[in-house]
Amino acid sequence: MVSLYIKPQEYIKNCYYGFTFEVSRNSNWGYGELVITNVEPYSPAEKIGIKVDDIIMEINGKATYLRDNQTIADWLFSDMYTPEVKFTIRNMNTYFKEYTLERKCITVNSVSERELSNIFSFYSLENTNQRSFTLPLTVEPRKEIDFTDYHSYDFYNPGDEVPAIDKQITALLEKELQSKGLVRNTEDPDIVVQIYYTYEPNPRFTGLNNPNYRPGSWRFSTEKQQMVLLPIFDAKDPKAGSAAQFIVDFGFSFYDRKYINTESLTQIWDCNIKDYLSANYSLEDYVKLHTPLMLKQFPYSVKKNEAKYTVEFNRYNYTGIYFDADNLATVNDVDPNSPAFIAGIRPGYLIRKINDKRFNQTKEDLSASYKNFITETMVLRNPTTRFVNAEGFSECMFWNVAYYPEIMKEFNKPEYLTNFSYLYGFEKYINPKNDNHLTIEAWDGSHKRVFQLTPQIRQSVTIKTE
Repeated sequence: MVSLYIKPQEYIKNCYYGFTFEVSRNSNWGYGELVITNVEPYSPAEKIGIKVDDIIMEINGKATYLRDNQTIADWLFSDMYTPEVKFTIRNMNTYFKEYTLERKCITVNSVSERELSNIFSFYSLENTNQRSFTLPLTVEPRKEIDFTDYHSYDFYNPGDEVPAIDKQITALLEKELQSKGLVRNTEDPDIVVQIYYTYEPNPRFTGLNNPNYRPGSWRFSTEKQQMVLLPIFDAKDPKAGSAAQFIVDFGFSFYDRKYINTESLTQIWDCNIKDYLSANYSLEDYVKLHTPLMLKQFPYSVKKNEAKYTVEFNRYNYTGIYFDADNLATVNDVDPNSPAFIAGIRPGYLIRKINDKRFNQTKEDLSASYKNFITETMVLRNPTTRFVNAEGFSECMFWNVAYYPEIMKEFNKPEYLTNFSYLYGFEKYINPKNDNHLTIEAWDGSHKRVFQLTPQIRQSVTIKTE
């Protein structure tokens, strides 16, 4: 993967567009061109509508096909006096669309508040955490099929009255396919979609399993925008085959009806999931949760027997300040028109206090104090909320609501150096007034200055697939 971040030696700015890409080696989607793999929330790219899986055909009119990374970087960053770059993009919705994007440049060695919210996430795991899970998916794309040729779809119609669950699944599929740019065409579709499913009692289930053995799997609900614990065995659990009460098998196949053989349907893509349930979990709820996750494998995917997903939750206070990575009391940069900029804070200022918390420690001191804070306050967390984060740490827990007054006292102990707790100042266990205002005291080089501002709360949930 190639990230659109650069640190040219002749300039004092890092410039980026807010998305990452990789050169596709996938014959099904954008082979030899650049496929966007991630779009940063609130970035220039997101603001103009660029999306994951978009294919970059051209940069300033120059074709990206089979170009090396250095050539691409030169096109993107060599002309520092022309900040605007024109991207030509194609996807399932369009053959050719131009986006003019102005890169964002920040002083080198800067740390954003978004990055700091991840670094200090244990101040508020309720708002910032990363989770991962794996689905036992079987994905089968047909080789040499270019999915960019397909722009419309319809559903296979057996001619009989279909069950209500079929209607639910087709509605779910329709929503996801249209979000990818496909259009439903009941007269002459490029793709015909067929669904299939079974939900049956497990014939090997004896009912003699250990009652204290309660398997469950965490998965992401796109509807609720949160992780949910489901009565599903881990796919690698050796007890699943005999201890499961029910087995669900669900999938959908895409068939070509236009380009390969107009006389008969040819399967070009299939996605299937099979799960073992430890308790009754309705098929209606199962397909509602899993259909959107399964469709994230289309169109930019490869043949696989399992799929890993990572979900990033982030909600934090944004002022627009960028801190010096080596001396976090120094303002390296400030976003134009941000709360900090409007208040009067400028690059080069030295922050002395934020809400009476002093900024006079080294980053090593902050790191050591943060680790101590995590260790010492673990008893104030709620063990019923325990989860494993994407990095594999198994002791992640939310704060215990009953201990909010004690938690607030811990945040205010000077030895913990909780300078950056302001990132979560909208939470009562940090700010009992719940007014989310900041008072920043800074030195401008000759005078002490005091600024009053109200941060913007930035919130995002992003899901990535592998």
